[in-house]
Amino acid sequence: MLSLILILLANNDVFLLPNDAVEIKIWRQEDLSGWYTIDSDTSINIPLLGKVSIKDIPIDTLHQILIARFKNFYADIFVDINFYYRINIFGEVKAPGYYYVKSEDNLINLLAQAGGPTERGNLGRIKIVNLGTEKQINFEKTLKSGKNLDLLKLRPGDVVIVARRLMPAFQEWSVLFSLGTLILQIYIAAQ
Repeated sequence: MLSLILILLANNDVFLLPNDAVEIKIWRQEDLSGWYTIDSDTSINIPLLGKVSIKDIPIDTLHQILIARFKNFYADIFVDINFYYRINIFGEVKAPGYYYVKSEDNLINLLAQAGGPTERGNLGRIKIVNLGTEKQINFEKTLKSGKNLDLLKLRPGDVVIVARRLMPAFQEWSVLFSLGTLILQIYIAAQ
């Protein structure tokens, strides 16, 4: 299984995972249009098409397969398909949790959905973990330079962690030390 994952990553293909989603919009067919979540068995249940297994099918190929299957029922059909990844974001963001981001969206969109960083958030140290791999991103430097923007791309299964800046942590500790010093001085004065 691990070798299959490594081969897939080497090919740069992107595969949807359980809890990711597919949004299908069919012109003048509102009853067939909708948002469909990938089941735990890596399939989606779409009206008219039924249960479609998407296991080991890259999203580029899946797009073509779904359009071809719809064309079996309608000769001149206009289908718009969007793929969404369910990405978890934790750490120093205003609204941590999971969010759905479009397949062509990136870390910028995810941070915006999560309300942006807190005042303690360190955009210079963002970690993205996926399938046992980990990459550190200096978000601020990447945006300012305009280089290596591929680092900001998200993949299904990503977990994003926004680190805490060091200085706010020191400020919190300094308050505790100051409070401790005050209590100690009051104790000594009372003796």
